[in-house]
Amino acid sequence: MKTVRFSTDIPVRYSADVCVIGAGPAGVSAAVSAARQGAKVLLFDAHTMPGGMSTAGRVPTLMTYSDGVHFLPEGFGRDVFERMQSMAEALDFSWQNTTPWGFGASLNSWHVQNIYEELLTAAGVEVLYSCRLTAAITEDDRIRQVLFVSPGGLFAAEAGVFVDATGDGTLAAWSDVPFELAPPDELMPPTLCSIWTGVDWETYHKAKVFSHDTDAMLELLDKAFETGEITEMDYHHTGMFRLSNYLVGANITHAYGVDPSDELSLSRALIRNRRNVAQYENFYRKHIKGFEKAEIIDCGSLLGVRESRRIQCDYMLTFTDYKNCQDFEDGIGRYNYPADLHPAKPDRQSLEEHKKLMRTSSLPKGKSYGIPYRSLLPVGKDNLLMAGRCIGCDRLMHSSVRTIPGCWITGQSAGIAAALAVKNGCSCRSIDIKELQNRLQELHVLL
Repeated sequence: MKTVRFSTDIPVRYSADVCVIGAGPAGVSAAVSAARQGAKVLLFDAHTMPGGMSTAGRVPTLMTYSDGVHFLPEGFGRDVFERMQSMAEALDFSWQNTTPWGFGASLNSWHVQNIYEELLTAAGVEVLYSCRLTAAITEDDRIRQVLFVSPGGLFAAEAGVFVDATGDGTLAAWSDVPFELAPPDELMPPTLCSIWTGVDWETYHKAKVFSHDTDAMLELLDKAFETGEITEMDYHHTGMFRLSNYLVGANITHAYGVDPSDELSLSRALIRNRRNVAQYENFYRKHIKGFEKAEIIDCGSLLGVRESRRIQCDYMLTFTDYKNCQDFEDGIGRYNYPADLHPAKPDRQSLEEHKKLMRTSSLPKGKSYGIPYRSLLPVGKDNLLMAGRCIGCDRLMHSSVRTIPGCWITGQSAGIAAALAVKNGCSCRSIDIKELQNRLQELHVLL
């Protein structure tokens, strides 16, 4: 491949105690939590709103937040949850629901954007959108500066501690931290979620043709694939979620064989998925009761990537830890969502294997697994913390902890730990874990 050499002086435009890259659920949680501990915090994101997949990606549902006894993402998660509940109640909308895998709720992306920015502003976080991470400057075991490109050009930012909440583990990977990334044909496929209106929800609900869990839906999909009405086979059909009295969110369509670290692969997947979403719009109008007058009014501006790099950390959480409901001396939270490893192939057999995994991995009421602080510590870097779906874990554990409540939990812990490292003038690896745990327990976090 042809290469070019580029050299220029880049201004160090920003400096702070803590720099968080990525304003998804984990990044917002980390930034707010660090700022609440008194740290000066910068939050950078390539997009134009907070929330990542939960807002720009139009993900329509909040996955499990309770084990049936405990509210698991206490602290920051509680703040967001109560605000979401209040905004839904103001619209006379019952937004909470229970699912086969536990307690869940609808996600109104407009509400979530406003809630996140309210919390960020109140905490005093400096938020910078339209800033795409470009490179990292490292020295020995520390990151000195990170580089961004914005509408104003290239610039650098420096901080005492950095938090990688990119979802893809981009900062860690570009700082030469080892990682694991399955081949594209083995990765969980991403989804392009969409927002629908004109749905008669009561009629739809009574007809009971919902998702891949209903035989009637699978029979309709069979025919649609055979006739070419839907051109790409995809039996993993998660279905529809009611967002308000007027809106419905669709978590349907997968793009198989996508490399989330490759811009060409991502671009082609977006184009394919927009075509697929349009086909499902016609499919639903024609075959699904209650959707005769439905229309799509929006789809995600971000592709809903589920799996990317998993960064090598001091401790790699495993599915054995999940099944054993493992406790850890350095625990920073607990979670319990089942292993939701979306199949990398679109056929019926792969779907049935996925459904079996979901059923058999569901934990009993009141049970959860611990998350150790060491799973946030990337090997070889003393001033970098991981938060969100790129923490240290194996693939099956990743398929559980990757969800929004899991991101709130790890983000909050990373943010508080970052602030403690700056306050005490030590590395992230050297903080007093008991002090971190005490701060978390003050927020009623279950350890």
